[in-house]
Amino acid sequence: MRLAFTYLSVTVLASLPLAVQGADRTAILLDTDIGNAAGDAFALAYAAAQERIDLVAVTTCCRGAEDRAWIACRFLTAVGKQAVPVAWGRDPQPGDDVNWQIQYRRHPAAVWNRTSKPLPKPAEDLLYDEIVKRKGELCIVALGPLTNIARLLERHPDARPWIRRIVLPAGAWKEVGGRPAQVEPEGNARTDVEAERAVLRSAVPLEIVPLDATAGLVLPPERLEALFAAHNAVTQELRSLFQLAEDPQPSLYEPAAVALALELPTAVGGKLDRQAFLEGFVKTLAGAGPPRLPGPAWNVQRTVDRRGLPARVHVVEDYETDIEKRWWMTGKLEVEETRAGRRRVCRGVLTQDYDDLQGDPSVRYTAVVFNPVPGPPMGPRTRLSFRYKLHGTSALRVQIYSLSNGYHRALALEGLPQDRWEEATVDMTQARRPDGSGGPLSLDERIDDVQIYADPRADLWVDWLLLYDEAPEGEKRPFPKHVLFTGWFDTGAQGREWPGDFEIVKHDPPRTWKAAGSVIAKETGRPWIRVHLRGERPAGAAVKLRLSCRTEGARSLAVELVHSRTGARAARVLSGLEPGEWTEVETAIEGSPPFVDEIHFRAAEGDGAFSVDDVLLWEADPAGP
Repeated sequence: MRLAFTYLSVTVLASLPLAVQGADRTAILLDTDIGNAAGDAFALAYAAAQERIDLVAVTTCCRGAEDRAWIACRFLTAVGKQAVPVAWGRDPQPGDDVNWQIQYRRHPAAVWNRTSKPLPKPAEDLLYDEIVKRKGELCIVALGPLTNIARLLERHPDARPWIRRIVLPAGAWKEVGGRPAQVEPEGNARTDVEAERAVLRSAVPLEIVPLDATAGLVLPPERLEALFAAHNAVTQELRSLFQLAEDPQPSLYEPAAVALALELPTAVGGKLDRQAFLEGFVKTLAGAGPPRLPGPAWNVQRTVDRRGLPARVHVVEDYETDIEKRWWMTGKLEVEETRAGRRRVCRGVLTQDYDDLQGDPSVRYTAVVFNPVPGPPMGPRTRLSFRYKLHGTSALRVQIYSLSNGYHRALALEGLPQDRWEEATVDMTQARRPDGSGGPLSLDERIDDVQIYADPRADLWVDWLLLYDEAPEGEKRPFPKHVLFTGWFDTGAQGREWPGDFEIVKHDPPRTWKAAGSVIAKETGRPWIRVHLRGERPAGAAVKLRLSCRTEGARSLAVELVHSRTGARAARVLSGLEPGEWTEVETAIEGSPPFVDEIHFRAAEGDGAFSVDDVLLWEADPAGP
């Protein structure tokens, strides 16, 4: 794995540029594996903000290169550089998948054509086009594995003499026989060794930023705070990516490579003036534009009582399992600020307002956004109950997207307590569009994203949220302590959104929407329904089950809570059913396994078909009835 090549075309820099001379701009193409560590995001931000740099294109490498290209497109669009072309390296690509920064790519701004798009051409073709366009002028800054650069040199060998130089971070170096030799490869080199060798052998002029020269070059907390306090377009987008990364103190190894591409004065063999470099870096990014902060709250409402057992639960998320992680659109798991008895919460990160029609796309918020899939239809009394913690603000905005109408509605809360866990319930029928239009949520209106926003200068944590239809007047059963699963089958497909053994069937009037219908079990030849819960759900001692069911002839149904991996199960019989009629039944299931991932239904007698709907599994409060 060690690379020990020496070439006259390699220049190893022992120190970094410290000052700007002249006003000429340097044409730079950035080849990056942005999407994991924060360093590449800091480098892209610096390349976009530095006035001396003409950022002509971006290419992305490493596994998930297309997602990484979308991350770059969204960033460049947000900072006013949407004209910069972006292309991704085609598979096979080395390395790991994109980490939490995948959220940045899955934002509606990228998904729904509100940003520039990656070009359809492969990365090496965009590289070649820009080299030909700027013969002898283009500097390539390679921040990831050299896969794309090696393919360029292999497929377009005529480009070699037209490349001004390639700048890359490249491990530890020392003099061997009077020539520079790489004695310890940097991580990207180990990721694609053959590509690294091909580039080092190419005779293209190379300038190396060795790890030795930048070891310990990080932004300390006070400088990081000063940088993000600018709240301009560049620093807010950078902060969003930084919050999703895993680097509490970001290294400036990659931005140093971008700075080197400017050909600023260096003192070979000297020491890096870290103070000057850090000050210049922070000044460049903090001075990249005016702050973007939200205006005053609108449609301010009061919280309401959550009342008793909901008539229906549409959406539940508690962040205790990874079952719905694909739909955590904004926010990142945290284990430090949890409530007693909880393992994980979701911490808000910076994001654009999801409302692209009447919201301000230039403003950022600290937000937690959950996307329930498939989008459920609402009832007449839609409520949202959630647990939260705030620091730095006493206000929140709660917003919801209508799949039926294609727009967002929101309401605001003010005067909320800070620095302690609280619970709030809001009446979502009071939510409106920013101009006051839109009217209330209506019966059977389908919704999508559930969004909670705070000031971008504040911290927000969300522990649990429940979107439901409020209990009717006179309901005596208590609100659930913890909802484990809700299954209503109205939207989405069996197998994808609703895994298990059953078929989705339409209701007969006057009932609307759909239900789960029984199928014949291969093992027994009798009708059954197996509802898979999409993952293991922790079940407490006081588990309750409520559902509506209709049988062709049976007056009772056998139901089991099952942990499929161990075979553990707990069973009850639901009796008192009226064949041919929809009946709501509820039962406590004692002796439930600690974790369950399936619910099985069978006719207790006879072989007639049956259907179930509005399945609700919850943990009751032991102190309650």
